[in-house]
Amino acid sequence: MKKNKKNNKKIMYVKAFVFIMLIIYISFGLISSAKCLKLTKYDYISDKVPSDFDGYKIIQISDLHHKNFGKDQSELISMINNQNPDLILLTGDIVDGNHTDMTPVVNLLKGIYKTAPIYFVSGNHELAPQGKDNYAKLETLFVEYGVVDLDDSFDIISKGESSINLYGAKFRSSYVKDYLDTPDTNEFNILMYHCTNYFDITSQFGYDLIFSGHTHGGIVRLPFVGGIFGNTGDVFPKYDKGVYKKESSTMISSGGLGDAKIPRFYNTPEVVLVTLYKK
Repeated sequence: MKKNKKNNKKIMYVKAFVFIMLIIYISFGLISSAKCLKLTKYDYISDKVPSDFDGYKIIQISDLHHKNFGKDQSELISMINNQNPDLILLTGDIVDGNHTDMTPVVNLLKGIYKTAPIYFVSGNHELAPQGKDNYAKLETLFVEYGVVDLDDSFDIISKGESSINLYGAKFRSSYVKDYLDTPDTNEFNILMYHCTNYFDITSQFGYDLIFSGHTHGGIVRLPFVGGIFGNTGDVFPKYDKGVYKKESSTMISSGGLGDAKIPRFYNTPEVVLVTLYKK
């Protein structure tokens, strides 16, 4: 009888320990994903990178959704500026229709516009009916801070005696292929397109490097599994977060910065830094 009591106590202690550890695990996953900010670095090495662009640094900001990091956006601004980037890319969903306070966006642009040229492409939230008012305010800010809206357009980025081509595509949920330019594959070409889901299409056009977001890294991330939820009601999104290669294209899928309806879990908001290197 005494032996059974001891065994029951041991089982109770084990259960209590497991329960406490589970609470700690869940709490840490939620708190770290809500309060922290990280810099994710990737090196892109190719013989197509022009010599003058060897060591060229590109910052990607995606899916901000009005979120604030530190007083007056100080943490996010410092993280960006401390990298001394050559180019800053905003890959959509900087604003949405669910928030009214534009201050986090104003503070961000005010804090980085002197650091490097800034380019933007729209995401689904900027183009949604409920987001049109904030999108109009965002476009006004672009004029004030010199941000280039690259929707369905392109620009030539020059450095020294070399240049690269920067293309932007407006967010679309269908007929994406019909609106993409076909670049000169003898040159180095970058595409900004909000949605990672269409990499199977965008990779067919010969862009060397593609910057995308949208998936929020799968929102909830589990060890050895990756992202769980996509933004279109799907689960286990194919291109949730990280670097993906297909055909001659490499895509950077940013986990983004802002929140979705489901809280982030073990999915820290990120700023992406890609450094180009000549092979």
